[in-house]
Amino acid sequence: MWRFLNVVSIVALIASAVYAYSIKYETIWYAEQIAKLKNRVAREHGDLSALRAEWAYLTRPERIDALSNKYLDLQPMSLARIVKASDLPDRGPKVDAIGRKLDALGLGEAASTPRNANADQTTPPAR
Repeated sequence: MWRFLNVVSIVALIASAVYAYSIKYETIWYAEQIAKLKNRVAREHGDLSALRAEWAYLTRPERIDALSNKYLDLQPMSLARIVKASDLPDRGPKVDAIGRKLDALGLGEAASTPRNANADQTTPPAR
């Protein structure tokens, strides 16, 4: 009986050791993954700051002014170009695709609701 208990305890000890080492190596693997992700995030932050600096450099007002003068040939606004709102053309009717389909089917008209015949004849008494 004692030999059986000794064998069971040795097997349990070996199984717990294997489990402990598997947990240890899994923890080490996850720690390495976390370190890799932290390095990647730091690299991305560096790239992002470089892109922000480049954006600030490219959107300098004096650079945009020089490029607009060179390529757009913009003229100053004259009073002759200003018009009244009444001179603008009217907008077309606002119709969506579903409305066009309903009109094509003949269902675009306003719906009439049935009326209560008693509602026209009598009115409720005033209190």
